[in-house]
Amino acid sequence: MGRILAGAARRKLEPPIGLAMMGYGGRVGNSAGVHDELAVQALVLGDGRRKLAIASVDLLAVGKRICDAIAAEVAARCDLPADAIMICATHTHSAPLFNIHATPRPDAKLGGDRDLAWERALPGTIADAIVAANDSLEPAQIRAARGRFTLGAHRRVQRPDGSIQLAANYAGVADAEVNALGIYRPDESAIAVVMNYPCHGVVLCEDNLLYSRDWPGFAQDEIERAMRAPNGRATIAMFLQGATGNIDPRSRGSFAAAAEEGATMARAVLDALAGAPPVETATLAARRIPLRLGLLDRSATVAVAKAYVEQTAASLHNHRGGEGYQLKRLKDHQAQAQDALRVLEALDEANRRDRRVDMARGEIESQMSIFTLGDIAIVGIPGELFVELGLALRANPWFAHTLVAGYCNDLVGYLPTREAYAEGGYEVETARVAAGSGEAIVARALEEFRTIHEASAAAEK
Repeated sequence: MGRILAGAARRKLEPPIGLAMMGYGGRVGNSAGVHDELAVQALVLGDGRRKLAIASVDLLAVGKRICDAIAAEVAARCDLPADAIMICATHTHSAPLFNIHATPRPDAKLGGDRDLAWERALPGTIADAIVAANDSLEPAQIRAARGRFTLGAHRRVQRPDGSIQLAANYAGVADAEVNALGIYRPDESAIAVVMNYPCHGVVLCEDNLLYSRDWPGFAQDEIERAMRAPNGRATIAMFLQGATGNIDPRSRGSFAAAAEEGATMARAVLDALAGAPPVETATLAARRIPLRLGLLDRSATVAVAKAYVEQTAASLHNHRGGEGYQLKRLKDHQAQAQDALRVLEALDEANRRDRRVDMARGEIESQMSIFTLGDIAIVGIPGELFVELGLALRANPWFAHTLVAGYCNDLVGYLPTREAYAEGGYEVETARVAAGSGEAIVARALEEFRTIHEASAAAEK
């Protein structure tokens, strides 16, 4: 067990104006400006023997190949091991479009909706922030706390016909606590604050064309204003998105709503940390766990979709009733059938083109990261875990504080519960992995928690 060291840094992402934006299929128009700056926030912790790093990036997601390349660059530039680096996207839906799975080749050429020079520079920007945080290490203490916060609402509600609608379900499971880590200097000034809570970054809707960190960004701003030291040393606040696969904000639609919710979470964090005991020594551990997840078999669904297209085409071909409403109805049916088939075929094509996918085995390769600092655990999940599974991780008996970080070091899509697969709905319809994948990830993480805890207890005897 060693004396805690900590360092933090921030680098602006600065995407050009005019790029397409990610997160909403129905958004019309490209980015028109910047409401609040997108950035990467990095925190490095050490115990005198080991180090680990967490980067929080204000983007929708960052894929495995890019994250691995960033970790390799950082390891080559300083003494941080590549497998002790978490790169977590905040999952804001007000960030620019880019290829999350690969940095564009030098000879790549695309249209004006993306900026390839910016995309090529992005990994280096993230690496710079991590290296800068590592360069600023100083003695520190950590406080871990939980505060009450209820922005998130379950977003799967059952219609009378049994189907699932993407809408607020206030009777459904949600998380009512924000987890926070405060990293302080010996003089009590804050180096960094880490906030972790599961709720999609979608207070801002399809009509927003300004780059923004959404509601978590306002929480970060409030924390940094409140914790600025008298000597001018700044605090860096960072947000780790949680198990948010089936959670949306209760309030949506405006920057005012985002600011209000962000300020509410910041107050909850500040109040919780104020009463938390400081810890000055801890043993750090970092593990990178390979994952092989089964792909969802869509063959039966694709067959039904193709038959539906054929039937609607036949109905349209056989129509003899003139140009009235029935013709419009048949055309609408065919368009809907074609759209549904295109979505399914696009998912299959994504699997065929994905270097992580083994089509013969029906598996996708990814990774999970686990960091522990004394009685604190942080588990990095490579996708959109359902909140029920995140709560199961937090309920483990080995660590007093468990942070579940989604969109970490990769993105394999939604990770619903087994029960949700039987119910259907948007998350299941667009999921890439088979039923039980989320539960398998949770089981593996819990086993790692147990072994790390037992090894730490044995070392202290």
